[in-house]
Amino acid sequence: MSLQTHKSRLPSPLAQVIKHYRDTFALTQEQLACDLNVDVRTLRRWENGETVLNDVRELRRIATLLGVEPERLGVTPSTYSTLTPEQLDSTIEHIWNLIEKARGYEANTLIDAFIKDINVQIDSEDPALLHRLAHTLHLAGYIKSMITRSNESTRALNYYAEMEQVAHLLQNDTLLNIALTYEGDMYARMGNVQKGIQYLEAARDTTPQADPSARGNGIQLLGRAYLRAQRIEDFERAMDEAEELANCIQPEKSSTRGQYSVGTVYEEYARSYSYLGQPQRAMDYLDKAEQSLATTKHWEILIKTARAMTLIHSREIKSGLALAIESFQLCRAHGTIRLMERIYSIQNYLDRMNRELSQAGTTLRETIDGPIEYPV
Repeated sequence: MSLQTHKSRLPSPLAQVIKHYRDTFALTQEQLACDLNVDVRTLRRWENGETVLNDVRELRRIATLLGVEPERLGVTPSTYSTLTPEQLDSTIEHIWNLIEKARGYEANTLIDAFIKDINVQIDSEDPALLHRLAHTLHLAGYIKSMITRSNESTRALNYYAEMEQVAHLLQNDTLLNIALTYEGDMYARMGNVQKGIQYLEAARDTTPQADPSARGNGIQLLGRAYLRAQRIEDFERAMDEAEELANCIQPEKSSTRGQYSVGTVYEEYARSYSYLGQPQRAMDYLDKAEQSLATTKHWEILIKTARAMTLIHSREIKSGLALAIESFQLCRAHGTIRLMERIYSIQNYLDRMNRELSQAGTTLRETIDGPIEYPV
């Protein structure tokens, strides 16, 4: 075999990257072709080395959607330009779609690379570019909050704080509301509930021009924080308002990217009433939430974890435990670590219940085994 023949059979950089990406995230060629918006036969020819792609713009686009440096596809820095506004928008949309499919690990890989890309392009206070930066920071914060434990929320918090600064520059109440809302949610998640409430109330009170979706989302999360602080009447008022606003929006067009809707309000009610010891009411709301939410993997996992919690709290241990195990496996497989924490809370609840039962059993056993005193 000649050296020339051997070289011709080496896989191209694109073939290597595609194969590695599919192996890393366990994707079929059909799935990745759909993600890249190309025909599966085209992707197959690229991966098998049957077709060599030389279009620099297309290679640049693919690199962005796979979260890799263009140089890894054989593109030199001098031959490609910065991303166009359309490419920025399509990449943001692509990553949100990954979230809907509960492909958190991929989304995390892509957002880290995309943040670097868009920051390179920020060389002025161009409003259009700053808007896209704010949306990217929103996306980055959301992803980091989903794939980390509560005590690791600082990185998500930093993205939301940066988003707040950009929103102030743009004087955009909707973006500012979202930033303040999620900063508050991160503080509450890390255990500083009072500081979380301060941010969430600021989102409610200082952004009068925010759209209904942003305001409703913030008020729903404020209700969650009130419940953590045992402010039950404030919780109920906030949730009533959140439900009212949710009925006024179209989730697929909302500024919260569908993360707030009537369905999410119902799911919030369900978990809250489970916590408050009202399991039947919680189950009723879970059924309503499941009927209202889109049939995506993201919402499927959300509902399963909430249902597992409610069943356990209802003392339906066997069915609740089976669902908790299934939910944990889904969370681990799809990178929804934040939802996995619900399963940890179930374990903590069961441990506490076991301790209480053990103590009660010990007390009763001591009484039964003690001496019997007969009346004189």
